[in-house]
Amino acid sequence: MAAVALLGAAVPAHAERPLLVASNRCNSQTIDDASSRIREYDRHGPGASSAKLLQRYGAIADVLSVLNEERDILDSICSNDADRAPLFAQIAGYSAWALVLESDVAAKLNASCPAAASALPRIMLADAWLSLANVVNANGGAVPATFADVIPKVRTRADAVGLTLPAWADTSAYWASQVRDKAKTAIATCPTPSPSPAPSTSSGDAEETGELRIVRK
Repeated sequence: MAAVALLGAAVPAHAERPLLVASNRCNSQTIDDASSRIREYDRHGPGASSAKLLQRYGAIADVLSVLNEERDILDSICSNDADRAPLFAQIAGYSAWALVLESDVAAKLNASCPAAASALPRIMLADAWLSLANVVNANGGAVPATFADVIPKVRTRADAVGLTLPAWADTSAYWASQVRDKAKTAIATCPTPSPSPAPSTSSGDAEETGELRIVRK
């Protein structure tokens, strides 16, 4: 951006062009592409084999990585909060949706250990709920219309694995960390599996838990 500013100062006749390019980049195109992938994964399951499940897990992790990166890009490119807010809401909603699908895959990959098959989804669903709550709480409690599709998905899965979702105002990173800590304690009761290659997600450093190689912050 500094180089763009210098170019504009040196050549006044073209000063508006770099600004126009930057302004046009503040849009939902990348988010829309990611949402298309998420909806496609939701419509078509990955199959039952471990290879297919691991492949799908990696594909979902890739979408989450794209959305996280796009948020950082838009944060630096969009000129004001009014432009950022609806885009950030979309990213939060689709990230939560991706985490819902990831939780489905995690449960299947760890079916041999019931503790992990429910604990891992609880971690992912807590992160999904926190993603939504951060936007709702920042908006003074107003729920964006873009969350209409994903909220029931999170609630349904949460009920299935015994995760109680708090009210928006009571949802925090601390709550999610408590869910994570309790889940990891449950996972520790599972027999240690034979190591096998698996994709990693974009949330932090990887560790072996159950049959699924996951990432925890």
